[in-house]
Amino acid sequence: MKTKIKTIHEEEYSDKSRILGILYCYSLENNEHESLVYVFRKDNYIFFHTIIDMMDYVLYGENKNRVYLTENEFDKFYDSEYIDDWFSKKIGL
Repeated sequence: MKTKIKTIHEEEYSDKSRILGILYCYSLENNEHESLVYVFRKDNYIFFHTIIDMMDYVLYGENKNRVYLTENEFDKFYDSEYIDDWFSKKIGL
């Protein structure tokens, strides 16, 4: 399956320490899609399946359901023509 990703929402903390966002991944072949939430901080992305997973991490430093990508690693996916599978599977989430 061929998919694409795009950022559909971002909010930056007032102290500019991090950005919280939502990433949308959609199939180029049918009407399927998925969304992931992320934290961008110090040139690194941390991806989560749910907002609750992200908040547990942001507020309490807890949660094992996350994946880290550098900005360069993420940009390779974001700038590609398409991804061969779901983004979450490609990054191991």
